[in-house]
Amino acid sequence: MAKMCCNADHSVTTRVRPMFKFPFAFHRRGVTSIVALAASALSIFGVLFWVASATAAGQTGAEKPTPVARIAFVGDSIVDNYWSGVERMVSANACLKSRIRIGRYARNSTGLTRGDKLYWPRHVLNIEKSFKPTLMVVSLGLNDQQFIVDKNRHRTPWGAPNWSEKYRAEIDEFLTQATASHATVLVVGMPIMRERWINSDVLVKNKWFADAIANFKMKDVHYIEPWRLKPSSPDVYSSYGRDHNGRMAQIRTSDGQHFTPAGEDIVAAYLFPKIVSALNRTGVRLDTCMGTSAK
Repeated sequence: MAKMCCNADHSVTTRVRPMFKFPFAFHRRGVTSIVALAASALSIFGVLFWVASATAAGQTGAEKPTPVARIAFVGDSIVDNYWSGVERMVSANACLKSRIRIGRYARNSTGLTRGDKLYWPRHVLNIEKSFKPTLMVVSLGLNDQQFIVDKNRHRTPWGAPNWSEKYRAEIDEFLTQATASHATVLVVGMPIMRERWINSDVLVKNKWFADAIANFKMKDVHYIEPWRLKPSSPDVYSSYGRDHNGRMAQIRTSDGQHFTPAGEDIVAAYLFPKIVSALNRTGVRLDTCMGTSAK
């Protein structure tokens, strides 16, 4: 309501009385409640923000991509046999297929001697740059009963007094270049051959590779003993053996050197656990795909 009054100078002043008047104590409590409510809201918002952040972080961790192993098979036609068997093994296992990329880099009829045709220490660098392997499986030496042509195209005749020294230098050069990208390298010894003179040469070269790796300063280079038909018995050549189903099958080809598809599968079963173990050491674990724990 408005109330009018007269001033001493006869002017009129109008006073307006408020409709409502909150008691002072209630007003003070109301302000305090509002502040408390705001603080509570901020606190709740902070908790919700923390939960959302933690959930997002958890989801990010769950969506972290699984490491993929890149395996390059490098060398001559023997490593092509190894590639074929491992490729079938990986293709038949959905888990392995999602975790492995395989590169086929076998070059038939090549080796460490004829650098004029293919100089492997240089060629392996190209493989490392293009494929970027996590691991390389290597077999070389089958075709090396001949003269040597080095990177400078200097020739060393087959049978020359320094031929062995020159060949071992080529092994060292290959290992140096193969480890340039710090990929793990598995050099697999050549298997027993039917022809005695070829097998004698294979045994010598296997020893040279094993000795070179033992003296090599890089820890990620390993020599793998060749597959044997009967691991606990003296190694003997046989064209036939038990396949992965236990049936008798032809496992070596008619040339007395290479493997049939059945033989490739047997050798792949021998090599693959060694590949898994090597990859485990790089942080790429594949043993869960196999249902075993690789050491």
